[in-house]
Amino acid sequence: MNPRTALILQRHLTPCAVGLPTHRAGGALRRPENACARRVRRPAALCGAVVPIAVIALGLALPCMGDEKPSLRANWQMPPACDPFGAPRIKDLKEELRQTGYRLVIAIHPDNPPNAKGEYLPRDLYLIDADGAGLKQLTNTSDKEERTPRTSPDGRFFTYNYGDFVVDAKTLRTRKIDAAYVWTPDSRRTVSCEKGGIVYVDMQSGARSDPVSVNRRVSVVDLSADGKWFIFEIRDYLGSQYTIDFMPAEGGDIRKMPNHPVKVGECHPAFSPDGKWMCWNAGDSMAVRRFDPSLADGTDGKIVTLPKEKIGQDPCGRWSHCGRYIAYVNIPAKGSWRVHSPLCIVRVADGETITLSPPGWVGHHWDYDWLPPEDE
Repeated sequence: MNPRTALILQRHLTPCAVGLPTHRAGGALRRPENACARRVRRPAALCGAVVPIAVIALGLALPCMGDEKPSLRANWQMPPACDPFGAPRIKDLKEELRQTGYRLVIAIHPDNPPNAKGEYLPRDLYLIDADGAGLKQLTNTSDKEERTPRTSPDGRFFTYNYGDFVVDAKTLRTRKIDAAYVWTPDSRRTVSCEKGGIVYVDMQSGARSDPVSVNRRVSVVDLSADGKWFIFEIRDYLGSQYTIDFMPAEGGDIRKMPNHPVKVGECHPAFSPDGKWMCWNAGDSMAVRRFDPSLADGTDGKIVTLPKEKIGQDPCGRWSHCGRYIAYVNIPAKGSWRVHSPLCIVRVADGETITLSPPGWVGHHWDYDWLPPEDE
């Protein structure tokens, strides 16, 4: 080996190839924090000994620096970037979800026999890991419902009871606030369409904005990530029994999206966190399509319908922050919430599903939303 090659190898050889140095701090031995990335300078007298070893060890050093498998840990980045049809990272969906660290806040109640009025016991809030482990009860009120949790776009808070309460997702500190179900993209306000128009509520002060007038009062269920478009459903509108529709956030004309080809019944639309996709209950299963308000129909016309034999009837979805997964309730063909309706997750790319809720527990539409990993 010529001297120049020896010098290059000496300068760039990392501790991974020849053993990591350790340092003593407070009487304890520790490895350097970034040992794999540091260069090690060795006395010139050792070059003759180090270089032959380096020629053999160089191939071992490279895997240490670059061949480690990327972590699947969910990163609640803002602004969001969704990849619904990205290839599955692990074939086993349960294991893939476990590695993401995602959690969900859910509202469920035991499937005890209903009372004389046919009613179940009130729902309580729980936390559960996305792989179905770690069920933890948050509320325990036998005389009132806690339901419809909704996570803020930045993952720091969630509301429940359609915005009546707001909870810190880390500390679980809860306070009463007269807010709404839909969050704005900056996670500072919620918004609803009321009798007087569109009203925003500040989540710190509770202050309400002046209403923005609209041509027709609708029940908005989501707001796009750029804050420009509401999405919702209208019954018996423009010649269709069921329609998915959208309108500008500053008010304006309502625009109807194309019906699903099956045309059975359509409801509960939801934007992906980045606002570029939407899912909805297409009547016979859950469907996914792009959202692009620059197009006449608000979409390019391509629809992906998830396998109904796995999804069940009447599924209403909530997207994970990365857009790869959708949580929903699987309602049996002959059932409703009066039978066991398990909470499930589907991986959009391949339609694989897992069931989350404990057997015998009842779930309802949109009584669930995603949370960041506990250490996020």
